[in-house]
Amino acid sequence: MTQLTPKDCFVQIRGLCTRYVDYGGEGEVVLALPGLIQTARAFDSIAPLLVPGIHLIALDFRGRGGTQWGIPESYRLDQYLKDVREFINLMQFRSIGLIGTSLGGFIARMYATAYPARVSKLVLNDCAIGGNVTGMLRVGARPSTAPEEFATLDDAIGWFEATRPGLERLSPETRQEYVSHYLAPSPSGGLRFNCDPAVIRSAARLVDQLSRRQSTEVESRVAWEQAGRLTMPLLLIRGELSDVISVEAISRLQQVLPHAQSLEVPGVSHSPTLYEPEVQQALAVFFGIAERTMSADAA
Repeated sequence: MTQLTPKDCFVQIRGLCTRYVDYGGEGEVVLALPGLIQTARAFDSIAPLLVPGIHLIALDFRGRGGTQWGIPESYRLDQYLKDVREFINLMQFRSIGLIGTSLGGFIARMYATAYPARVSKLVLNDCAIGGNVTGMLRVGARPSTAPEEFATLDDAIGWFEATRPGLERLSPETRQEYVSHYLAPSPSGGLRFNCDPAVIRSAARLVDQLSRRQSTEVESRVAWEQAGRLTMPLLLIRGELSDVISVEAISRLQQVLPHAQSLEVPGVSHSPTLYEPEVQQALAVFFGIAERTMSADAA
């Protein structure tokens, strides 16, 4: 895989200094959107695979990673969507691929539904119409069950292993890399989540907002008609043990969108890490990396 040097870049988005990570690459621009308390560096997992075949960029949502904190009331779905729309407009991307994990997937789907002509490809990692409300609320509450500070990285890894089935599939080195992107040094010398504490406090409210919207969408003819706008190439990823997105939700979405491809990752809970070999292979095929590699080898 390609050896990369990710570049931290900063722009002003709706009054906040916003970080995006530019992994480099050529051709199609793909914007990656992280999960609830993830940072843009969550996509270190797939960057060596996809770059230089695509130009990969990952965005820190407000209050996460290197992006400035907002007021607590701004940690809302509509504000995240407006931030993403403003970022894409500011960067003057006429056409863009989107990859979204969990919350990031929901925002990616909202954007793609609103602006389908501008989205060239869409990858949704454990995100579909009609999420399980109980599972969503559990995921939203999970960060608040962690200690405010971890004494060591090993302590943090232990907490993640206890709360995220499937991490044992990763090598110890990969687990360390995966967990590290969530964390930042604390003033006392330990490690804390790399986000505004208000993001964690507001997570239950945010997920309640999302679950209410999802519950309404399940029964809404308008929502499913809007889903029909997602005519771009679409890859749906689901963890086999996910209690947020059901097999039935994926199947129903594929009935509306027969062109959609899907992947179920065995032994993994909500939102696979993207380090799993099945996911890496699926993404390589979806973005044409595997085909280009085979062509280059043949030449």
